[in-house]
Amino acid sequence: MIDKNTENRAWAPASWGRSIVAGLLLAISIFGVAFTASAEPDAETLLKGLEGLSAADREKALIEGAKKEGSVVWYTTDGPSPTQQMLRAFSQKYPFVKPGFIRAKSQDVLDRITTEARAGRNLFDIAKTSTETFDMYPVKEVFAAYTSPAKAALPESMRGERWASLFTFMRVLGYNSRQVKAEDLPQTWEDLLAPRWKGKVLFDPSSLPEIMTLHARWGKAKTLDYLDRLGASGALQLRDGRTTISQMLAAGEAPLGVTVYPYDVEGLKSKGAPIDWALLDPTPGLLQPVSLARNAPHPYSAALLYDFLLSKDGQKVYAQMNRTPANPDVETSNPRERAAVSDPRLVFQSQEEPRAESDEMLKAFNEKILKKITRK
Repeated sequence: MIDKNTENRAWAPASWGRSIVAGLLLAISIFGVAFTASAEPDAETLLKGLEGLSAADREKALIEGAKKEGSVVWYTTDGPSPTQQMLRAFSQKYPFVKPGFIRAKSQDVLDRITTEARAGRNLFDIAKTSTETFDMYPVKEVFAAYTSPAKAALPESMRGERWASLFTFMRVLGYNSRQVKAEDLPQTWEDLLAPRWKGKVLFDPSSLPEIMTLHARWGKAKTLDYLDRLGASGALQLRDGRTTISQMLAAGEAPLGVTVYPYDVEGLKSKGAPIDWALLDPTPGLLQPVSLARNAPHPYSAALLYDFLLSKDGQKVYAQMNRTPANPDVETSNPRERAAVSDPRLVFQSQEEPRAESDEMLKAFNEKILKKITRK
């Protein structure tokens, strides 16, 4: 769900002082038009010209260009704290580039970028979007086809012509381990329809990826039929927020939660709470796509930041945040979640999912589930 009260933020290392942050925001909000020079090639064309260079010469060209630009702007759906942590690591390697960021919810990032595109005033250099909204962008118009050398280390399912996943999330079945034994858990979504689970399954209403996962595995007809039966089963209790659902499970307020994040469960479990998680068949996997702006105001700096995020150095920073990096060669503190990435029950939604299919499933989800269940 979209929090309209979310505050957009920008950040720079403290040593730069507040004036730099204020100046960046002022430039973004007032002088953005000056960033896009029609006489210059777009970032896609400019960076494509570097593809024939050796790794050393390519890096040298990017650094020389970035030193002249001096800054980079990142639009992101990540929170301020992890974004700041990543940008500190980037600044240690490239101190001549002053990074700033604007953080917002997925829909708000979408609205900002599409509004800028319509106005012809591109103000961002790279953007971390989301699985839920990626297909809603005019992708070829706003994102560059960029071949970062670091992309090659990622599985094919986690990269595309105009995006690459920084890390992955999955949404799993959470359960109170005192109330339900592991051997008695539902194994599939069909199992949730059993009478024993009536009124006992907590469910977050912002769950379109779950429905699209069923659609990807089952097809349209079976998914629509299942939504009818799930809505009529009485199994679900709507609750807002997956962290809240995990906390409610740990407190024993319900035996099951569909779906929650493993890191929330593991955090509570490490403190002694009676909670654990398991995979349903199928389980939604969420990619975290990052894209380089086709009309990036600072294309060389944008490429340096993009490459850094996907490099082993950048991926290690995500691992330190207790996330599962997209690069399988980077160790993570979540070995159980890392192992689950290759489980056949996990389905990663394509970033090129046709928009019409998403719209149709969203409408069915609202009609067959959300409007039939009383929110408590």
